[in-house]
Amino acid sequence: MTTKTIGSGEYRLSSDYLILLGELAFERGIPMSVLLAETGLPENLMLMPGVQIGHESALQLVDNFLQETDIATALEFGKRMTLSKHGALGYAAQYSQTMEDAAGKVIQFIETRVQLFELRRESDPTTRNLYIASRIPDSRAGLFMTLAFLASVETICRTLVTGEARKAESTLQIAAEGDLSDQETLPCCTVQTSAKLNCLTWPRNALDGMLPFFDPKLADLAQQELTQALTHVTETNTMAGKVREILNEHLAEMPTVEDVANMLFMSAATLNRKLKAEQRSFQQIKDELRYSKAQRLLKETTLSVDQIADQLGYSDASNFAKAFKNWSSFSPSQYRQGSTD
Repeated sequence: MTTKTIGSGEYRLSSDYLILLGELAFERGIPMSVLLAETGLPENLMLMPGVQIGHESALQLVDNFLQETDIATALEFGKRMTLSKHGALGYAAQYSQTMEDAAGKVIQFIETRVQLFELRRESDPTTRNLYIASRIPDSRAGLFMTLAFLASVETICRTLVTGEARKAESTLQIAAEGDLSDQETLPCCTVQTSAKLNCLTWPRNALDGMLPFFDPKLADLAQQELTQALTHVTETNTMAGKVREILNEHLAEMPTVEDVANMLFMSAATLNRKLKAEQRSFQQIKDELRYSKAQRLLKETTLSVDQIADQLGYSDASNFAKAFKNWSSFSPSQYRQGSTD
């Protein structure tokens, strides 16, 4: 998992969402040059999954998209944000035991994917509600992303539930001008605009019960990855975060603590002391980064164990396999098999 961040802005969101928006723009004949205008983002953004994007640059791209279309497109964009588009967060939800469990993980780990808003849940005897509050000043682009995320959650809920629950009537409220009541993008969902709050409401009984894809092993693996990712996000401006970014950019060579200290213009002793003050260690950061990338390569590629070991800077596959088993209790081949079952 990369800690690389590009673009301007204090808050972050995954480039995966902008890549998805780029695909939607392509279908509408909107060139990438139009989307990227004044964003400060690189021309090869579409080839950079899993990168953290500063919110100012990201919202400029969204605003450029909106110059060529309208706010209602957020519903289609959100519907395309399927479970897999949310990375480990989507998999954690998919393999959860109940919708309550899945919702808790989304609340806990949302910042690993997007930091533009805060989420809050409320429930009563008949409904369950998800509220979104923006962390950034009101803007059309920010509203677009809020509406898209609510549409994504609505779609995912309808994917995870079974039987008659899939026909349950939900309500999406958004603090926007205009009328979206005649939308047909989200079946069985009423979209209300000009609301005071941004909220998705589902009948409580539709979200009760076990989820059909529950897998405790895969749910645990996804949560482990999310826990690491959340640590990475919160460490962005710390010494540990700086070390992680350097290691990530030179993973195959896997520099020593002395090498990293030189890149940070300090001695190894000073670097170790600064990391200790943050209750971190160089070895710990290196292991977390290797484990995270190993998980992704095993799940998402067909590279051999030898090739993965080489990419992670191991001298041979046996050393990598031994380390991976210490981290996960599974051999690389067992982990790969489990992620594809």
